[in-house]
Amino acid sequence: MTATETPYINLLDPQFYVDPWAAYRWLRENDPVHWDPVHKLWGISRYEDIVEVEKNWQDFTSEDGSRPATDQRDDTSMINRDDPEHQQQRMLVARQFTPRAVKQIEGKIRSIVNELIDEVAANGSCEAIESLASPLPAILIGDKLGFPRELWPKLREWSEVTMHESGQNLADGSTAPFSELSMSAIMEFSGATIELINARRASPQDDLISIWATTEVDGRLWTDAEIISECLLLLDGGAETTRTVIGAVIRELALRPDQRAILIDDPSILGQTAVEEFIRWVTPILNMRRTATRDLEFRGKNIKKGDQLLLMYASANRDESVFDDPDSFDVNRSHNHHVAFGFGTHFCLGSSLARIEIRVMFEELLRRIPDWRLTPGAESKILGATFTRAYDRVAIDFTPETR
Repeated sequence: MTATETPYINLLDPQFYVDPWAAYRWLRENDPVHWDPVHKLWGISRYEDIVEVEKNWQDFTSEDGSRPATDQRDDTSMINRDDPEHQQQRMLVARQFTPRAVKQIEGKIRSIVNELIDEVAANGSCEAIESLASPLPAILIGDKLGFPRELWPKLREWSEVTMHESGQNLADGSTAPFSELSMSAIMEFSGATIELINARRASPQDDLISIWATTEVDGRLWTDAEIISECLLLLDGGAETTRTVIGAVIRELALRPDQRAILIDDPSILGQTAVEEFIRWVTPILNMRRTATRDLEFRGKNIKKGDQLLLMYASANRDESVFDDPDSFDVNRSHNHHVAFGFGTHFCLGSSLARIEIRVMFEELLRRIPDWRLTPGAESKILGATFTRAYDRVAIDFTPETR
């Protein structure tokens, strides 16, 4: 496709995001503030424009919701709030996710990772998403929230179902109704969370649900519905996105033995540059929405009050004006100021936890089963969705570990 040929662009078609890179490039070069007349929203594809919108929450609000074609004004979670309310909610739990706080649990993370590898190392093969990528973040966020160990596998299941379906849209762009499976997952999750809320109000523990259940905001306790919203936000943000990066990078390193060899020779590169490249390359959250609070002009386009803007993070992370050779996967890439975690006041709360999970996972994989390769005939495919871009499975073979 040449720069002048218009590619297929449908910002709310899940299939558009299976292979969006040529379309992203065309948008950045030809129509960086793109009006989608069918779905009536703007697609923002350049790095600098996304940063500008993220910084200006007065003109581009989160209050109407973070997902396109939906009305989320009744969702009180912090992701759908502007400052100062957003910061007030965020600061209640922020200290649990600081770099210093997550560094203190690195040993625990490493133990969990090695337990997961122990389960498959002698077999010589596994499905990496099911066995490695999915369990780790679900265990860690479940522990932080306060869910008992026996529910951690269910948390993973609930997250996978709700995250995938939140990225489904109908042909007219409206959000697809949740399936019976998804509604069941939401009801089960809500019921389990309410049980924990009641228990923590009676006997607080060292977990996030205890903080929400016992802390007054503006002279009142949080409602059950408000706590459920925050828990689901952290579960989906903390479990599903890290899972997506780990699964995709296991596949990517199998396809790029030169890059894997660099990391085997010097694992310290993981913490220096490679993890940031993993996150930039995958960009697990494809986009977020903002809503214009007034009529204004932005980059020569007339934005009307109430118009929705889709901030296309995955496009920004391939912006040629910011990243050298952006379509290359380079574990030594420096100056990697990606926006995979967003920008500004809504910068991802769990970014430090995600980084350390990803780093430790690959330190241990490269130490214990470094020669993994994709299982012949076991194809991986992208699950079409407008919110996340994840593989359905990544089957790998490797030399069995002997002890």
